[in-house]
Amino acid sequence: MVLLWPLVVPLLGSVVMLGCRDPRLAKRVALAFCAAEAAAIGILVWRVHESGALEGQYLRADGLTCFFLVNIAFIMVLALVYATGYLQHMGAGRFTSPRWFYALVNLFLFTMVGVCLSANLGVLWIMMEATTLASALLVGFYNTEGAVEAGWKYLVVCTVGIAFALFGTIVFYLAAVKAGMSHTSALDWLALFAAVSQKQFDPNLVRLAFVFVLVGYGTKIGFVPMHSWLPDAHAEAPTPVSAMLSAILLNCAMYALLRYDILVSRAIGAEFPGTLLVFFGLVSIVVAGLLILVQRDLKRMLAYSSVEHMGIIAIGMGLGGALGFLGALLHTFNHSIAKSLLFFGAGNVRHNFGTLRMDRITGMGRSAPLTAAALAVGALAIVGMPPFSLFVSEFAILSEAFSHSRYMVGGVFLLVLSIVFGGFAYHLFRMTCGEPHKGLPKPQFTRTEYAVMFIAGFLLLFFGIRIPEAFSLLLREAVAVLQ
Repeated sequence: MVLLWPLVVPLLGSVVMLGCRDPRLAKRVALAFCAAEAAAIGILVWRVHESGALEGQYLRADGLTCFFLVNIAFIMVLALVYATGYLQHMGAGRFTSPRWFYALVNLFLFTMVGVCLSANLGVLWIMMEATTLASALLVGFYNTEGAVEAGWKYLVVCTVGIAFALFGTIVFYLAAVKAGMSHTSALDWLALFAAVSQKQFDPNLVRLAFVFVLVGYGTKIGFVPMHSWLPDAHAEAPTPVSAMLSAILLNCAMYALLRYDILVSRAIGAEFPGTLLVFFGLVSIVVAGLLILVQRDLKRMLAYSSVEHMGIIAIGMGLGGALGFLGALLHTFNHSIAKSLLFFGAGNVRHNFGTLRMDRITGMGRSAPLTAAALAVGALAIVGMPPFSLFVSEFAILSEAFSHSRYMVGGVFLLVLSIVFGGFAYHLFRMTCGEPHKGLPKPQFTRTEYAVMFIAGFLLLFFGIRIPEAFSLLLREAVAVLQ
């Protein structure tokens, strides 16, 4: 039941929310289910810490699972609390009603938690595909022409990508059966984990499976060149959904890929999967870094920043080692907080200026000083400036690269960070400075919106100065699974 409750709560919440026609009731019920889900995840994490990995027939949780579940719970709370104020700025209508929004968000949450709790690679694929189906309506939630187009593009591209992951899953299943595993256990992750170091898996089949899985789940992660859905989806989705896509969904896809990386590394060695991860990571950060320079839409720029940071995480995982794994996992959490803060700020910009076109926004420092401050803090953090937390995680990954003489990787990494810093500084300086447009209404934002942004900004600074012992323990337990 400890494994089951984090799935039952959001699924039940999605059903209950459909009956809440009063917006105020819908908000209260949504926050109640949010608190219940956070409690269910907290209990599960505590039980895993006290007793070790929890096993079920189709569900399991270990240190790596708990790390990603904590990330989901924290960003979920931030996004839903922000949404309670954000939805007040949206017009009435069937496709913008709070009950539909909260119902779809709970369904989306159910699928992402299901990805992390899956004990079977087949179930993992099913839940990963379900995330696409559950979130496609959220991407097109505004029901405008651009939103519907972005939703369809997201649905088609990710479904094609997931089909590659399905083929990779089947090939890995074939490799397991040919190695002597039974048909009933050939997709069970724990059984595979024990078998890959004892049985002789066909290395060619294992390599082929990993390539297809990397392309498939890499589509959901946003690796270049499979990233085409991501800028459109992030730009058109409601701001809380954009935050959840960037800060939770991409991490869930990375989690699925890491489950295969662990098995493949034990079966044929870490060099092959590590090289592929580093390659896709480098390509992603280079392409995304250059595209950030030429963006005109604020949320599209943040979307390409997500592509860049998923590439950074992939580089850390590909390099391996204690610092590589530690830096990559820490960067996963740090990026989630920073990108949530930036998307929340972008949502405030849309309501204040009526546009996200950065060349049409000036004087934000005077007309919306708190939003400008939030964007400035988020931008400094996301480009890796000290003393913010992303500096720590990026420094750990760079240290792993240079300590193993991966000078080309470290050099490209530093060059892209410089380019991204220049791009963010140029765009945000133009938006913040200058004279504000005349006739703009006074910003009308709720205290919950600003409170959430303050919490995110504070944590970016706090984690850059000191990592709490409880979180450090959570990190070490997750790294132990990867190693």
